[in-house]
Amino acid sequence: MTRRQTSTGAPPGALRAVLYGRVSVSNGSDSLEAQAEQCRAYAESIGAIIAEEYVDDGISGAKGDDARDGLSGALSAIVDGRANLLIVHRLDRLARELHLQEAVLGRVWAAGGHVHEAVFGEIPQDDPSDPMRTFCRQVMGAAAQLERGLIRARMQGGRKRRRAAGYHIGGDRPYGYAVSGDGRLEHIAEEQVVIRRIVELRSQDMPFRAIGEILEREGHGAWHPMRVRRVWERERPG
Repeated sequence: MTRRQTSTGAPPGALRAVLYGRVSVSNGSDSLEAQAEQCRAYAESIGAIIAEEYVDDGISGAKGDDARDGLSGALSAIVDGRANLLIVHRLDRLARELHLQEAVLGRVWAAGGHVHEAVFGEIPQDDPSDPMRTFCRQVMGAAAQLERGLIRARMQGGRKRRRAAGYHIGGDRPYGYAVSGDGRLEHIAEEQVVIRRIVELRSQDMPFRAIGEILEREGHGAWHPMRVRRVWERERPG
């Protein structure tokens, strides 16, 4: 999702800023509106005219501008010369992956633009005589990428533990089970019979297609090979 606001009548040579905000999920203090307020205040503090504003709501920072209309619009404003300054609340709003962060910065700088964080100020461009500048920026980008990876790992671990404890972890109910009021999975007897039959036939190295055909002949309804595979992968021993 994008929002665009264009100011007209900027004098030649004025700082013309495009603001960009992003959230993956609603998270309170770092909301789109909170980011916009910080960016607007920063633009005013450096005497920049806000030319355009863009946001991406509910989109991961691991995606590139081809999957983020807001980021694509903000970059176009710089490349097309409608703005010469990109302002974000923090650099991780641009990207959560280091290679994406560097690609975005490179595009802005190649177009003659500048990137500013509302929190810390301008992101200095690379300077061959000062390699520490690039190093420090990339370390911070790598830290943001690590943080995202740790969060994802914790979430996956939580889902695995919940599933191992017998709880449903979202999506359609798995075949063979009903979901109780507290989220626990409870056996459906007739479907458990079919599951045991699938496991039995698969233990004989029978192909999924052949198993589906047998289930149909035995009166268990239509069974596509992929459906047989999904049930077996969930229920296979070990």
